[in-house]
Amino acid sequence: MKRTTYIFHEAVLAAGFMASGAIAAETMDTEQLSAIIAGNTLYVDIPAGAPGAPDGGTAPIYYSMDGSTTAQLPAGLTLIGTWRLEDGAYCIDWDNGPQNSCTQLIRGADGFIVMDPTLGEPRGMVTRIVTGNAEDL
Repeated sequence: MKRTTYIFHEAVLAAGFMASGAIAAETMDTEQLSAIIAGNTLYVDIPAGAPGAPDGGTAPIYYSMDGSTTAQLPAGLTLIGTWRLEDGAYCIDWDNGPQNSCTQLIRGADGFIVMDPTLGEPRGMVTRIVTGNAEDL
């Protein structure tokens, strides 16, 4: 039986709570990104019409500690590549997809927004973070 451990980044979450209980939007810095993604699987809800997700859906993406990454897109395509941290973003060079695809995570009231820093447009929403390669990608 596979044991799945959920990660709660108390410091990251607690930093956003104000006395009123509201959460201010905050772009994660390089250190926070490392804590969130390195060695973990992020489940990203992707809107309909996005590349690899014509009908939308959830894409599990595993970010290995060695810098390799694998994503299973909702339409069935598996992307394989390498990731790195760079100026408050994580960037991926996909072997079978886009190169230098950089992304920011913005913590908001409903979770982490996956943001294209160049276009300033959201790519999706992280719905959960699981320790390790939860999908055996």
